[in-house]
Order: sequence, then C-alpha cells, then structure tokens
Amino acid sequence: MTLVTIDSTILTRMTKRPDKGVADVPLTSSRALRLAVTRAADRALGMTLTVVQVAEEIQPLDAMITGLAADMSYVRLERGGVLSGMVAMDVQLRAATIEMQTIGHVSKKNAPDRPHTGTDMMLAAPLFEKVLSLLPQTTQGSDLEGWADDVQLADPFGNLRAAGLAMSDLDYRVMRVTVDLLPDTRQGTLIIALPNHQTSLVAAPEVSVDGTWGKRMHAKVSDAPAVLRAVLHQMELPLGQVNALKVGSILPLYGATVGSVRLFAADETVVGTARLGQSGGMRAVRIQPPPQADLNDIPAPARGQIEVTG
Repeated sequence: MTLVTIDSTILTRMTKRPDKGVADVPLTSSRALRLAVTRAADRALGMTLTVVQVAEEIQPLDAMITGLAADMSYVRLERGGVLSGMVAMDVQLRAATIEMQTIGHVSKKNAPDRPHTGTDMMLAAPLFEKVLSLLPQTTQGSDLEGWADDVQLADPFGNLRAAGLAMSDLDYRVMRVTVDLLPDTRQGTLIIALPNHQTSLVAAPEVSVDGTWGKRMHAKVSDAPAVLRAVLHQMELPLGQVNALKVGSILPLYGATVGSVRLFAADETVVGTARLGQSGGMRAVRIQPPPQADLNDIPAPARGQIEVTG
C-alpha cells in the first residue's frame, strides 16, 4: 500500500478563489467582429474563411463616402424601418457567396469585375443577415455592444453616390473586414457602417431656423396651377331655339363688345376683365383694368327755381 502525501500549499492553491483584483481581458471590437464574420460564413453558407484584418474608423458621412470604393455592392441597413447605415462587400466576396450556393466551393480563380445584379444580391443576403444577427451576441462587453442591435438588412443601393445622398449626416463607425477566401489565392472585403452609437445616437438633435421659409412658401404657392374661364357674353334661350342650333347659326350678342370679356375663377368669382383679340393667329384676351365710371357734374339749379327730390 502506497501513501501519497499532498502538500497543504497545493490544496490551498487549488481551493483558493480567484483574486478579485485580477480583471478579465476585455473583448476588443476587432475580435467581436472576427467571431461574427467567421461564424456567419460557416452557419449561413458552410464556407470556411479566415479574417486577416479588421480596421476601424469613426468618420463623418462625407469623409466615409470619399474613402469607399465605387465598385463595391452597397445595401441599406435599417433600424425600426428607418435608414441607419449600410453594409458592403467587394466583387470577390460577393462571387464567393454565389459559388458556395451554386457549385458548393470557392473557386481558385478570381471573379471578373462586373456590376452586381438583383440575383447576386439575393444570394449574398444570407451572409449579411447572419452577420447582423450574430453581432449583438459577439459584441457583448466590447466597444461595439449595442452598435448593431435591432438592425435589419433592406434593399440594395444603386451605387455609392445614391448611398451618400440617402444617409444622414452623422459620425459613422466604419468596420472593414478583410478575409482570406482561399489562403494566398483570393481575398475579399466586408464593410459595415453604422452611426457611432457612443456619440451620434445620443447627441441632441440640432434645431435649425429656416429664415427663407416664407419666401419659399410664396414661390411654391405662386407656381401652383390656376384655371381662369373667359366669358364674353351670357344669355338665356328657350329650349326649342337651343335644339334648333346648327353649324352656321348666328346668335346676336346684345350689349357685348370686344372689351366686355370677364374672367371667372373656379368658384365663379369674377377676378378681372379683358379685351378679346388675337395673338399668333389664335384667339386671345388681354387683361385690362375695368373702365372708369364716367362721372359728370350735376348742373346747379337756375336762380329762382327750387328742385324737389324724394
């Protein structure tokens, strides 16, 4: 029979609780995104890829758009049905997602550079959606916690310029992920851009006062269409005479002259008078002020005469 003696110091170390003063290594945003992308590729497409690099920048909208490549495919990201940001992939990553779903593996040849089609984006959507669904889990405890919560994939943008025009002028956290699709053979790029939740989403909205509202409102109302009806004369006729009218019939316009045209608004209100004429061989009316009343002095009664009125 063999006796084994265990030093009491070993037992003490084995049963000792961890020192509260020793903090866990914090999860970096880079590692959080690596986990989301690699797991999403595996679970959504059965594709094995290696994240080579994760670059992170916080940029205003104009600087972000200027630094992005125009030949990538850009898709809207919405939060609560409102445009919040965008996600993008380059030609090689887009082609790799299509190859996995069509031929079952990533081709060793680089894909040709061409604009994306609707079918391309439909086949790329599972990778996007899986990354977005995993980010809230993998980013817990990192600087990205809450950054992509409740974000949903929406429709593709036509191009980068359309994306820049549609997105709000905020500070964006831009995460660029470079992946090895095949070691030393093909690489791809995935970009996610969402507002910097540590500043943009908590900042008080700016209240701007537009001093030109009155002028713009006046100009807009002035450009609104208006319909005027020009009437030279109105009369009433017996029904029998109306039924007897035919081409060539002559109707006397008693009391009407070329200067007695009236202009009616849509509610039959008279808004002016005009004179009938021609312009360019077509009938036309010239708007003119109403004729002034012809007022004459009343002659004074002769001396010795009394004028009785009433």
